[in-house]
Amino acid sequence: MEQYIHTLIPIDSQFSPSSDQVSIFYQKLVSESMFSPISDQRWLPGLIVKKPSGKLRWGVNPMTGEKISVPAQDQLKLEKFEDIRAVIEVCDHYTVAQSGQWTGENRPINLFGTDGVPYEDAYVCTVACERRTQQVSTSAWDVEAGPNSHDVPDFGSPCTDGASEGIFPNPWTGEAIVVADAGCAQFWIEFEFGKFIYPHVAHSLDVMSPEIVQHVEQCFGTKFVQGCRFW
Repeated sequence: MEQYIHTLIPIDSQFSPSSDQVSIFYQKLVSESMFSPISDQRWLPGLIVKKPSGKLRWGVNPMTGEKISVPAQDQLKLEKFEDIRAVIEVCDHYTVAQSGQWTGENRPINLFGTDGVPYEDAYVCTVACERRTQQVSTSAWDVEAGPNSHDVPDFGSPCTDGASEGIFPNPWTGEAIVVADAGCAQFWIEFEFGKFIYPHVAHSLDVMSPEIVQHVEQCFGTKFVQGCRFW
């Protein structure tokens, strides 16, 4: 379990925000939640929008040699948050992402190295709003957490009936954490942090600062629960 991603998932699995709500969310993330955008590094490109291009990208499965295809995406770099509206207004599948950092008391979550020592550097983070055309699984499992004994579906795979509960691995123990109303969504928010740093988790993933969660719920007008995933 390397790269930790904290997720906020609306309890209404069919919730889809307006383009205005997404734009305002990022504006307030900077002005009220003290998120400092970064856009001058190759792996921190700033404000971008990704959308399906309608084309396929071809490659070869390195394990089987089989020729495979995945949907290709167009990536647009935007200059300001107000530009988000026009780009996603009529789109039902997109990723809007802003790279940046938090410092000091403004950090939205407390992260620790694998040795349990608090991570004191600036929290470099990419905050992404994800929208899909249909409900997908927002549960997540990681093979490093142990066998998938709960048959957790792949994150982002089509939702199955009765998947209202989300199941996630505790990054420290590998035990399953069950979260009500976190199993499926058409829209969710991701906070992607660095490698090998995780929040302290016992039996709940409610570790993000209440101020950030409140900010999200006010911007989108609905209640969110917390989950996680890794890559």
